[in-house]
Parts: sequence; structure tokens; C-alpha cells
Amino acid sequence: MVRKGKFKLFSFLIEKHLIYYKSINKNKKLVAFSILKINNLLRVIPLLNDFLLNKFLYYYSIQINVPKNRRKIIILTFVGNDRSKIDKFFNLIFQKMREYDKSIKFLKTHNLERQFFHILSDKINNDINTLKMGDSLILKQDENLQFLNCYEISCDFMLNDTVSLHNLLKGLSNFNQKGYLIFNMKALNSGVIVSNAYFLDVRYEKDCKSRDIEQEVNNLFNCEIFKKSAIHLNHLYSILWRANFSEIFYNITQDSDIFLSLSQYNFQDLSKFSIQFDKALRLNQIDFHQLKPNLYFIEEKILFLILDLYNPVEISRILEQFFSKYYIFILILNMDEYNKLIQSNEIRLLENIETLNFKDFIKFNINNLKNEYVLKNS
Repeated sequence: MVRKGKFKLFSFLIEKHLIYYKSINKNKKLVAFSILKINNLLRVIPLLNDFLLNKFLYYYSIQINVPKNRRKIIILTFVGNDRSKIDKFFNLIFQKMREYDKSIKFLKTHNLERQFFHILSDKINNDINTLKMGDSLILKQDENLQFLNCYEISCDFMLNDTVSLHNLLKGLSNFNQKGYLIFNMKALNSGVIVSNAYFLDVRYEKDCKSRDIEQEVNNLFNCEIFKKSAIHLNHLYSILWRANFSEIFYNITQDSDIFLSLSQYNFQDLSKFSIQFDKALRLNQIDFHQLKPNLYFIEEKILFLILDLYNPVEISRILEQFFSKYYIFILILNMDEYNKLIQSNEIRLLENIETLNFKDFIKFNINNLKNEYVLKNS
């Protein structure tokens, strides 16, 4: 919740891409929200973290719908006393993100309002009543009852690779859970990015059967990744604003791989990766010829070599034959093997060549393969 601010749930203003709340107490605090839909979550996270560190954002939250876990939205939150400054920060972020990835979609007006309130109800209005029952929160609209339960998530188990986010989503779907996985991200004054994560379980009266999801999920992964948290009436704003549910935060570093398992690519299997890479090139209408299962000739200017293991013989053969003619990408899927590649002085000192590991590739915009600035040294 925004410190020192008092707000009314239904007193908001929508202008194009922003929902504004104005506090009703003397400090006149402004809170604004924007929602965007993205195709590649992993690519935009570093950019969003930069916005946090530069204090353009107060926080942002990643929302993953369960069981439709392919739907991912990001809620951007701005806080201040000056609306013109909030508008300035938003316009800067809007421009930078659209330049970075033209597939990013910022919701506006009716679509923005509907998606913003959807976490509480499809038909949110002033007639909503909130009730408390045990650790649950009940929303009552007309004759419809909606039961909300919250489970805090220990990100430590994701950071140390005990549990992948992909498997957690799969497990929740297999348990027939419906709700929202929220990762609330903010920057500390020390320059550290931290996250608070929770699963908001949503059930209706007709299917509100008692089920110990905490125990089932923890038994599935053999660790205490879920912990049920009591929802109080004053948590309604935290739910709607996708704010942190507790003060338990986990450090997120550049090497943190919480979201890595949501990649569309299989980095463990070279043959499967090649099929997925081929599909991505076609979807993005990039001209290419597959010379070998792991070698692509792209836009008549680029050779793209994919390896799972460091193979200096194959790399040398490719360089001897093609280095003087084309710009060359070398992607090595295994990180340990990639480290062997970058330790080679011959490769590091060469121009017109770019080396990638799987993390670099995730952040790489595949459409850049047909942009001239990538080939400026070719």
C-alpha cells in the first residue's frame, strides 16, 4: 500500500493508458497504473528493472493467470504528488518499450479498466461487499460469492533451482487451481531489485471445496514453497493494486533464473531447440536457409551457428570458410561450454562475430537479425 495515502476503491480516473487514484486525505498522493501485455517476459524484465533503479516506477508486478499460464501481463505503478511528472515518466517508458519491442501492447480505456479489476471480479462495481471467513476473504456481488485465499511463495526455492516456475504452474493446473500468480518487484535504495511473490487462489461457491493446497504443493516439490497467509479486509487494495502482500522480499540478481523456465525454447536439447528456432524465424518473416541442422544462413548476410558443446574444430572450420564474407553468431546452449568459448582469445578478438549463451539469446530480439544496425560491422 502507498504510505500515508487514503483512497476509495471506486474513485478513479482513466485517461488512455493510465488509471489514476487520488488520495482523499491532506497529502493528495497520486497513484497511477498502466497494464501491458507481452510476448517475451524474459526480454523486458531487465528493461523494467532499469526503470525501477532510475525511480521512474514505484514498483511493477508480473501477473500470470492460472491455469491459462500463457497469459502474462505486467502492471506498472507510479506514485507521486505531481501528475505531470507521472505522465512524463509513463511517456518515457511507453516510448522506450515500444522501441525495444513493437509487439508490446499497452492497454487503454475500457480494456485497461476490465483487466485491472479482473483480479477481483468480471463485474466489479460499488455493490461489492467484503466478508471475512477464517483465513479467506469473501467477495459478495448480488447472489454470487467469490472466495479468495492467499499463499505466500518462498522464492528461495526458485532461486536455487529446487522448483522451476514452469513446474509450479504445471502443478497448480494439475491440482485444478484457478487464480493468479503475482510477482511484485521493486528497487531498494541500495540498488538491489527484490521480489515478493504469492498465489491468489480464486474459488466460487459452486466449486469451493475444502482443499489443502499448501500441503499438496509442498509435498509435490518436497519443500515448503507455499505458506498460507490470512487475508484481511484491508488487503483488498493490495490485491487490486498487485502490491506486496507481506514485507518478505527476496533479492533478484542478474543471474536469477526465476522466469527462465517460461522460455519458449528448449535449451537442453539441440534438435528441439533448432526446430523452435526455425519456427521463430518463420513467424517473424525472416529470410533464411538451413545449411545444417545447427547452421542457418540468414538474410543473405548472417551465419548463425548453434552448438550444445564447445567444438573448436567446427567453429574454426566455419570461420575459415565464411568469416571474411558474413557476420557470424555463435550460440552455445550449455553455460559451462559457453565459458570455454569466451576463454578463447581468438574468438574474443575477432570482429564481425557475436557469441551468445542461452541467457543472452533469451534477451535477444530475433527481429534484429534483419536490421541493418546489427550488421554495421559486417
